[in-house]
Amino acid sequence: MKRQYSVPALAKGMSIMEMLASSRDTLGITDIYDRTGLPKSSIFTILSELEHLGYVAKTEDGKYQLTLKLYNVGMERLSKLDIRQAARPEMEWMAENLKFTVHLAILEDDKALYIDKVNGPGFVQFSTQIGQTQLLHNSGVGKALAAYMADDQLLQAIAKHGMPKTAAHTMTSLEEFKPFLVGVRETGYAIEDEEGEAGIRCIAAPIFNHTGKVAGALGITALSSELPSRAFGECGELLRAKALAVSNKLGYIPEP
Repeated sequence: MKRQYSVPALAKGMSIMEMLASSRDTLGITDIYDRTGLPKSSIFTILSELEHLGYVAKTEDGKYQLTLKLYNVGMERLSKLDIRQAARPEMEWMAENLKFTVHLAILEDDKALYIDKVNGPGFVQFSTQIGQTQLLHNSGVGKALAAYMADDQLLQAIAKHGMPKTAAHTMTSLEEFKPFLVGVRETGYAIEDEEGEAGIRCIAAPIFNHTGKVAGALGITALSSELPSRAFGECGELLRAKALAVSNKLGYIPEP
């Protein structure tokens, strides 16, 4: 499909900036000409304007390199990204298609804090609400967050809030909890199987920001009868993919 509008000069300028960004060496007008075939007069005009705007700088030998201005523009945009805004479309999709309640949580005071929620369309509605906190050891979102905490931070959280037994299956010791968290990192999602409350199951996956650190967790909550254990793997993989989609919106680039 042919675009209705185009700005050739802008496209050329962006092409040159991307070339400078990917090059280990500084580039001169002739270098850029050899790689693009653009007229040298056009390359000179574009570079002069980019230099004037502060996006490129001329070196002592007359070649060009990018400045950090473009990086700073990107960082400014990243600083304004709202994880709720990034996650909301994925949450609504999951609630509609999986028929489960979906939560978005962040780490706050060494607990999982709900910052957004989308109810599933089912008859049963969970009483969780935005602003509510969950302990790390007995909630899906808590486990997803805890799996990527440093050891000293995890120990601090457990020392502060403990690991109270809230249901028959609740893990109450670090000796049991730590190996479980290793499994979370391996699969990319955490399962909470009636550990916070009898009859309730949760699955959650971590969300990463542009620095590669965990920014939050995306989780589903369902009645045990509606989320059988045989569905854990399929739902977990889907949840991991949706959490990764949110991470990508926040600028996260997975390591190869």
